[in-house]
This record gives sequence, C-alpha cells and structure tokens, in this order.
Amino acid sequence: MVPIWISVVGLGALWFALSKRPYSNLPNGGKIVDRRKHARLTDDAASHTRTRKASDVRALVLHQMGFSRGNDPKRYDGVTAHYVVLPDGGIYWLHDHTTRLPASGGLNSESVAVEFAGNLPSRAGSTNPDAFWGADKFGMDQLEPAQIEGGRALVDALRRQGSLTHIYAHRQGGPNRENDPGPDVWREVGMWAIRKYGLQWGGESFAVNKGKPIPAHWWGAIA
Repeated sequence: MVPIWISVVGLGALWFALSKRPYSNLPNGGKIVDRRKHARLTDDAASHTRTRKASDVRALVLHQMGFSRGNDPKRYDGVTAHYVVLPDGGIYWLHDHTTRLPASGGLNSESVAVEFAGNLPSRAGSTNPDAFWGADKFGMDQLEPAQIEGGRALVDALRRQGSLTHIYAHRQGGPNRENDPGPDVWREVGMWAIRKYGLQWGGESFAVNKGKPIPAHWWGAIA
C-alpha cells in the first residue's frame, strides 16, 4: 500500500507539471507584445517598404542584430524587422505581416523577419574576439537561454496561425550576411523548428539574391 503522504506529493508534482504553461518563465509569459504603434522606419527603409497579402507569408527568416541595447523594448522600435527577441526572451511585434519590409533580401516577398538582439559569434558558443563582427565596437554577446525559448515561442505562435511552412537564415537571402543569424540561433531555433515541425529550409545548396547556403558547421546538437 502506497503511503498517503507519497500519493499527495506525487499528485502535487503532477498538478504543477500540468499547470505550468510552456514559456511561462519568459517576460509576459512568452506572449508576443504588440508594439506596432511605436515602431518606426528610417526614410531609406520606408522607401523600400511595400504592402502585400497576409496569405503571401509562409516563412520566418532568422537574423541577429549585431548589437544589444539591453531589455528595454523602446530601444528597438526602429529595428527593420517584424519581430525582435531581446536578451531576456521578450518577444515584440513591430510591423504587420502585410508589410513587406526590406529586411531579408531575396526572401522578403514571402517572409516575416525576426531579429535576435546581440552581436553573436560565428562559431557556436565561441568567446574568441575573432569570431565576432567588430567586437571592440559592438561587444561579444552570447545567445541567451531565454532568447532560445523566446524564439521557439514565436515559432509556435506563428505555427498556430497556420501560415508557417518555411524557416530560413538571412545569409540565404543576400550577400554580405555570412554570420546572420549565426550558428547558435540557427541550431537552437531554426534546426529545432525543422526537427519539431518539419519546416522547410531550402536544402543544402539553397540561396537566392547572391546569398550563401547554410554552412555545415551551423548544424549540430540542440537542447
């Protein structure tokens, strides 16, 4: 016979496991915060912005900002992306899906863009200054565990909307984006989404608009 106190403890643990909502440790419980009324574009970006049908969107393109301004969302309102994920995992929505932004090169027409705050290394988890773009000026950041969770929460949210079938790296969409978003974002969010949901990424040689395919060293184990 199982002691009553063990049964009570077991039921308590089960209740906690079932009641703990995924991503509940993130700011706003992992929900996307709407900051569209605060978002702004540079004159140049605005001049290259177009309107499209929401049904045209089927892909999420992963980016890294190349800088971090901390966790205050107001400091990211001028980022040219549909979404941003901050170091604490907060997810902020800046522009409508019907807005075709000049964010992802040759992938713009069918995608929304998400920027991860930080100047992230070109080798997974590296702390070598040579692995960072302009380390002296822009610092040397690492992808935070909360950002991984925030990126995955965003993928989940877009999947629930029923439109997301593809996920890409910015480097696939245009030139001079070799480390965008970098191996850590790709492994922990891109590859996770491919494995979990079967999202398409174009294949080993896929690139458009003079972009570059995903390099072999970007693929690796994920949590």
